[in-house]
Amino acid sequence: MTRQAPSHAAPRGRPRDPRTRAAILAAARALLERGGLTSVTIEAIAQKAEVSRPTIYRYWPNAPAVAMAAFLETAGAANAGSPCAPLAALRAHLHALADAFAAPTGRSVAAMVAAAQSETELAKAFRNEFIARNRDATRALLMRCIAEKVIAPPEDMELSLDLIFGPLFYRLLMGHAPITRGFVDQLLAAVIPADD
Repeated sequence: MTRQAPSHAAPRGRPRDPRTRAAILAAARALLERGGLTSVTIEAIAQKAEVSRPTIYRYWPNAPAVAMAAFLETAGAANAGSPCAPLAALRAHLHALADAFAAPTGRSVAAMVAAAQSETELAKAFRNEFIARNRDATRALLMRCIAEKVIAPPEDMELSLDLIFGPLFYRLLMGHAPITRGFVDQLLAAVIPADD
């Protein structure tokens, strides 16, 4: 008897609507700007976005994850396919992070993350939604720099990323000095002593 290849089951539930996702993020952003991270609750987001609570949970596991996703969009996730020169794109991406943390919402997020325990939902959301995504975007931009022979390949890519992000997040968590564009430029000059 000939066995038929198994058919792929259709995804369960309704497909996710990008407009719904955008409305949820816009609501979370508005709440962040108005009242800081503590004002971003599932109930408040649902009311402002005019969606149900289960709809929000289809996209994110909890309110801190939504808040971090909204902040990530505000900070401007890097576009690894940007047409500009790769080192300029890398600098622009890190400048966007500096600008985001200089804004009131960024300072609120920084203060909340600094006060959070390492295994809270807030800390996990920050690691997953913000740190990991920005690290991946920066890795992609560094790979572009290498491919276009703007910089020499580092001996250890992960160490180079640590050297870029370590000081940023140290300043973020300790709060002893601001994260500015000038600081970003100093970091890049120290880690990647090349210019485009």
